[in-house]
Amino acid sequence: SAGTDSQDDGFRRGWESSTALVAFCRVTLTAAVRTGRTEDAQVLAEFARRMFEEAFGALNDPGHLAAHLTKSFGREHQARELADAGWTTRLAEREGQLLAYAQLRAAQAPACVLGAEAVELVRFYVDGAWHGQGLAHALMDDVLAAAAARGAATVWLSVWQVNARAVAFYHRRGFQIVGEQTFHVGDDPQTDWVMARPIAEDPTPSPG
Repeated sequence: SAGTDSQDDGFRRGWESSTALVAFCRVTLTAAVRTGRTEDAQVLAEFARRMFEEAFGALNDPGHLAAHLTKSFGREHQARELADAGWTTRLAEREGQLLAYAQLRAAQAPACVLGAEAVELVRFYVDGAWHGQGLAHALMDDVLAAAAARGAATVWLSVWQVNARAVAFYHRRGFQIVGEQTFHVGDDPQTDWVMARPIAEDPTPSPG
C-alpha cells in the first residue's frame, strides 16, 4: 500500500526539493528532483504527451494514439493526478526545464505480483536529449526512495513487450518479469510485461 495520509503528507514535505548529482564520463548533470504540484499540470501534460508520442508514435495507429493522448495527457487529467493523495509525481528539472518525470500510485497489484506492500510505478520517462547521462538511474533511485517513504516494500510496473530498451533498463535496476497484462492505446489492446522488484534489493546501476 501507499501508507496513510499522514505518511503521504510527510513524504510530500520531506521530498519537496532534493538534488540528484549524476556523473557520466566527464560530464556532471545536476537535476533538481521535486514533488509535482497542481500548478505543474499544464507543463507536465505537454511534456508527458510529447514523451509518449516520441516513444510510441511510430509504432501505433494514429487514431488509437490520438485517443490515448487525449484521454491520458490533458491538463485536467494531470491536475487530478497531481492532487490525488494516492499518487506521487516526481519531476526532474534543470534551470527550470523539465527533463524527466515518474509517477507512483497506490493501486491493486495484479495477482502475479507477490511482493508485500506493493506500489505501482505508472510512468517513467526521460527526455531523449538526456539519455545516456545517468539521469534515468538518478530518477529511479529517487522513485525507490519515494516508494519506501510511502511505506511500500515492492514496486511493480507494466511495460510494452516491444520496448526492449525500457525492459533492459528495468532489468538492470532489479525488476524481474513476473507476468503479463493488457494495456489499451485507444481501442488497441497491447500486451505488457508485468515487472516487479523489492525495494530493499538494489543492484549497482551502470551509467546510461
